[in-house]
Amino acid sequence: MGGTKPRLADYSESASLAEVNVDEVTYRCRKTVDKETIDLEILDTVNKECVGPAASSLESSIKWGDGFLIVYSVTDHSSFEAVSRLKRLIDHVKQTLGIPTVIVANKSDMENGRVVRTEEGQALAQDLRCSFFELSVAESLSSVEVAFEQLIREVRLEFQRHLLAMDKRSRMLQMRHVLKNKLTRSKTMQW
Repeated sequence: MGGTKPRLADYSESASLAEVNVDEVTYRCRKTVDKETIDLEILDTVNKECVGPAASSLESSIKWGDGFLIVYSVTDHSSFEAVSRLKRLIDHVKQTLGIPTVIVANKSDMENGRVVRTEEGQALAQDLRCSFFELSVAESLSSVEVAFEQLIREVRLEFQRHLLAMDKRSRMLQMRHVLKNKLTRSKTMQW
């Protein structure tokens, strides 16, 4: 397979290249999703493998992320098979099954070379509890934007859930502290 390989972030109108090294590329951009403007850093791990020597570098990248876009080609079954391994690695490194993840089936414009059916991608995404998009990066900027926007919404929702959980824990700790103080005072008054 020859030619250049487009990156999803290349199709974001506002993405600017921030940093490049052999294994990964970082893009920065500002997006407005649901009337809220946010600054994004997009780390493209450039085909890092889930196994072998590159795995520890990939794990560092996973620790860095708040949400994940896993891309496979509908013309390459091995890239499709790698999706499950990568999602399991993400879940393991993040120590949760609820990390926002969107699975993207790329090259939908190449029907003649297709080896992964849409239904297979949808079923995998459902099994892994991920959102799913099938698109052609080469043909449509808007479909790439929609996939990124979905990921942003999922990250935002997870962040809000996390804040609510922290708030509940904080209130419980405050209540525990107040009760402990009351119990301590009532014991000292009995003396």
